[in-house]
Amino acid sequence: MSLRVLEDIRDELQGFAAVSSTSEFCRSWLAKDESYLRVLRYHGTAPSADAFATCASKLGYYAKHLQNSDDPKHKEWVELFQRLRALCVLTMEAQAKAKWMTARRMGL
Repeated sequence: MSLRVLEDIRDELQGFAAVSSTSEFCRSWLAKDESYLRVLRYHGTAPSADAFATCASKLGYYAKHLQNSDDPKHKEWVELFQRLRALCVLTMEAQAKAKWMTARRMGL
């Protein structure tokens, strides 16, 4: 599920020409090795919270810096970046909750 979230974010950023490839997305938006998504798919593992936090941070940074622009294209990017940032944060929250919200960890 969370891998699909990163792939969707990558696809949307590619659609807006903010990123040109999966390798670039992994390096520049996740601060991971260019094969990060491929390795996750191969091993069937979920992305790290660090990947989501890094992506959310960068999306927030660009949204903040573009929000005062008068360029209509920048306004579109701000909306996109804010929406994708929220998606990263919600996914991190769901991952964290799944770790601690178990009967054993809650003392039930």
